[in-house]
Amino acid sequence: MAKFNGRLEVLALSAVHQHPDNIREDLGDLTQLSGEIKSLGLLNPLLVYPHPDREGDYIVQDGNRRRAAAAQAGLTDVPCVVLPEPTEERGARADIETMLTTGRNHRPLSEAEVSKGIQGLLDLGMDITTVGKKFKMSRKEVQTRAKVAQKDDGVSKAYSAGRLRLDAVQRLQELEEQSDIPELYERTVERIEDMANGASIDTVERVIAETELSIKKSLRVAELKDLDAKEGDYEISYSNAWTAVEDKMTDAEHVAAGHKYRFNYRDPEPIWYVKAKKVKPELTEAEKQEKQTQNKLKSMLPIVQRSRIAFVKNAFETVKPSEVVAKEAIAKKITTQVLYSEEGRTILGEVVGLKVPDLDDMSSAYVLLDRWNTEVHKHLIRQSMAYLGVMLAFADHLGTEETLGKLSGFERSGFENGNYSSRWISSHAYYSFLTEHLGYQLDLDEKLAMEYSAMNEPRRNRELDLVPLPDEVTATCTGCKQEVVADSKWAGLCHGCPDADEDEDE
Repeated sequence: MAKFNGRLEVLALSAVHQHPDNIREDLGDLTQLSGEIKSLGLLNPLLVYPHPDREGDYIVQDGNRRRAAAAQAGLTDVPCVVLPEPTEERGARADIETMLTTGRNHRPLSEAEVSKGIQGLLDLGMDITTVGKKFKMSRKEVQTRAKVAQKDDGVSKAYSAGRLRLDAVQRLQELEEQSDIPELYERTVERIEDMANGASIDTVERVIAETELSIKKSLRVAELKDLDAKEGDYEISYSNAWTAVEDKMTDAEHVAAGHKYRFNYRDPEPIWYVKAKKVKPELTEAEKQEKQTQNKLKSMLPIVQRSRIAFVKNAFETVKPSEVVAKEAIAKKITTQVLYSEEGRTILGEVVGLKVPDLDDMSSAYVLLDRWNTEVHKHLIRQSMAYLGVMLAFADHLGTEETLGKLSGFERSGFENGNYSSRWISSHAYYSFLTEHLGYQLDLDEKLAMEYSAMNEPRRNRELDLVPLPDEVTATCTGCKQEVVADSKWAGLCHGCPDADEDEDE
């Protein structure tokens, strides 16, 4: 155990000074803490060490808020744990580490204050990996915090004011470093700075997308002006005197053909219009308004979609999954898969111990089925995640069970080597699940059925055999001349071979 070198003393409050480099920029409202100290005294001593420039005075390493609250409460003496004077090499770094640790345990530091502390440690020589391990941050988070603490731009100011979260700052830093679109970063930051309530990561993604479209549109407008292209008026999109050009043409070809262009709402590419050959009835004002709304939504919904996908990605990376939600989702999937399969319901009911009700009376069938489904759902969500996972996989195979009550369920095919989904492929998957995950052992008659069906189809895919065919040999069909694998008693003709059919007819 590490040796503790501090000693407990009661010191004059006037001799105890706030740390000059305290990373906490705002001590916050001290009213409640001051009231508690006034009633109960300062129960938690301040952590101090000798002042380097004032003989007999001390600097607070931990407890700057308590010191200020004690002064507000009227205390003249305060209990302190006095530490030895720190070494030059270790002192400043130890102070910041203490502020970051205790400051985040009591009244939380602001994000900007944490970042200020992180940058301070890096400035004092602590490497990024060590900082990350000490304060449970990824390397990327440490780099982001350090970078935002170094700058005094719009992003840093919005972050310090609490109007941007760290993930949003990180995204903007990536944009500044990686974007090859001129002014995209600067114009994005300008828009975000004007948002009084700040911007979430989703809002930042949306602003980036909108700003990118706006810049691209501006560039395209400049290109068209250089070609002396004619812009159509507001109503060209709705006027029956003009129709959109469907052919793929260059800008120069459009200009030469006398076409006019018009941009939809924030769309970076123009739509070209040509004079209509036949004039259709003019649209009413209501129809024009509807067209305008449609065009705006068509332009904006892809942007919203990108923002939504970014949110989902971020959520799966940061939000702690709820096992309750997972169980609900898996249970719903299982019951949905078997709800309209009589055999599936029967087997699932047997497994969970909830017999399916008699559904002969159609007038009450749906009500009874819904009640049964609800009870099965309740039963499932009480089980473990492992149980539910196996049950979900099992539910995929329930439709196969009905076919295995007949010999046809074991029927093999010569197309098992291709993409053809034969009956046996489903049966094989079902048996594999039962044996691998539930410990099932094949019955003697099941093995005989598999052998019988395999013997009747020498062209089958032998990798799908669950039992070996006894006494296998390689031979050539006397009818279709294909090389096949069969047993030594094979008659010489493939199952389904035309010559075999002729022999059967005779």
